[in-house]
Amino acid sequence: MIDHALSYRRGQLSPAELLAAIGRFRSAYQTRRLTAALDEIEDSTGDMRLVEGDLHVPGDLDLTRERIHLLVVLGDLLVDGAYGDGDDPESFLLVTGDMRARDVVTAGWLEVHGDLSTDRLIGDYNDCDAHIGGDVRTRLFYGEEHHFTIGGTLHADAVLGRPRLEIATPPTAIALDDPRLLEHVDRDLLRVFEDHDGDGAPITFLDGFRDFRELKRRVRAGLPLRTPPTPATTD
Repeated sequence: MIDHALSYRRGQLSPAELLAAIGRFRSAYQTRRLTAALDEIEDSTGDMRLVEGDLHVPGDLDLTRERIHLLVVLGDLLVDGAYGDGDDPESFLLVTGDMRARDVVTAGWLEVHGDLSTDRLIGDYNDCDAHIGGDVRTRLFYGEEHHFTIGGTLHADAVLGRPRLEIATPPTAIALDDPRLLEHVDRDLLRVFEDHDGDGAPITFLDGFRDFRELKRRVRAGLPLRTPPTPATTD
């Protein structure tokens, strides 16, 4: 998908050029990790890539599937499909401009200096984190255990769970035991329990997601998390 990006493994980037790109990370931790990885890349299956300017990916961009340890985009990143990364092995994405993708599922290190726009933003596990310098615009945000830092404003139609979120104005979120979750997610993805109150009226209890892997699969495939009800038919 991004074969035109300059490759460190193929000798298209000098160590000095790659170190300069790595130095654009705002976190010293990422810089240290990636600098140390330069000595190990010959023994790994991953590559480090640099795009000097904007990058448009017509389909999906999955750093793990592309075997990319590091991708630096010195400009804007547009992904027509889903963006994904991993934490085992770890992958790193740095975008110095804005990023836009149909959907985002991030388990690795994600840093965007500008704004991030996506239909659904999903975090995955807690080993790595995401840092967005500008605003985030999304229809649905579920951070799971992933840590997010947002320098601007979060514009989201729905925030699910209790995100590990560092932001000036925390959003109002729908707890994972709140029946309103069913307005955004199909029942088969959730732990749902039915009971009755003292007057015999039905009560629905929720206890979070039953199948988080299926949730991620649907998002990566561009499928809805809540299937619209089938209209009633009349004879």
